[in-house]
Parts: sequence; structure tokens; C-alpha cells
Amino acid sequence: MKTLPIVFLVAFTAGLVLAVFAMLHGVQHARPSQTRRPSAFFNLPALAAFAVGFGAAGYPIASRTQLPTWGVLLIAAGVGILAISGMITLLARWALRGVSAESLSRDDEIQGQLAVVSREIAPSGAGEIRYERHGREILVPARSLSSKALAVGEDVVIDRIENGIAMIEEWSVVERRL
Repeated sequence: MKTLPIVFLVAFTAGLVLAVFAMLHGVQHARPSQTRRPSAFFNLPALAAFAVGFGAAGYPIASRTQLPTWGVLLIAAGVGILAISGMITLLARWALRGVSAESLSRDDEIQGQLAVVSREIAPSGAGEIRYERHGREILVPARSLSSKALAVGEDVVIDRIENGIAMIEEWSVVERRL
């Protein structure tokens, strides 16, 4: 059995895994330094698109034709480059329809964030929570959505931010809904 089709199959599978990883974890948050914008060409989704295109085109050509190895690799690489171009074009069109980094507030990014009560929260009063984001511990004033007092150390989930105050829910309540 030839090894070239296996290489293309592995590339295709790896591309799918990278695409799912990028979808679940995002691109912006994977970068340790937020000082520059991510590259449109050298990022995880672009690598995933290339690998999927490379593998999807190369496998049938390598396993069903008698083309020389260099020809199969050239065609597969060309299709991978076209896949990157298509992915960038689609994302650019999607971004131009009104979804931009500026339209998303920082508050929206922490919805669903797990946190810990750092100052007791009374049933009708405010307390404080802490959570970690990008390696930093952040303290935020908080109010409970329920009428139950929350003690220091309890796990909570941020529902939303209103006027700089996190509206939180107990983790046990959220866990039951899941």
C-alpha cells in the first residue's frame, strides 16, 4: 500500500481537528500577546482550511490516479491554497455584514464565565466575585439573580453585566440546567 494516500488522510483529519479546536477556543484568545491584530493568512483557521483542502484533494488523486508524486503534491497544495482563499473571503464578507470586534463589548465576552465569590453577597445587596482572564485575576462587584445569600468561596456563573455589576447565578443552579 502506498504511503502518500495515508499522508493526505492524516492531513485531512488534522485539518478537521484544528477547525473544531479553533471553533471552540477561538483565535483571538489563543494568542498570549494582544498587542497586534491576528494575521489573516497565518492563523489556526487558515492552517485548518489548508490541511482540509490539501487532504481532500490529495487523497483521491493519490489513490485513484497514476500521476507522479510531485504532481499530486502540487495539485493538493494548490487546492489547499484555494481553500485558504475561500475561507478568508467568506469570513471577510461575514465581517462586513456588521459583526466587528468593536461591536462586541468586553462585557459580552465574560457571559458564562465561572467565578468565585470573594466578598459575601446578601440576598438584596451587592458583593464581589473574582475570576481569571488571560492569566490575570479580576475582581468585579456582583449581585445574585436569586434571593439567596452567597458565601465567600461559592462557585458562580456570570450571567451578564449591568452598569459595571456582574449579575450572577449559582453554579449548582446552572449545572442542573445543563
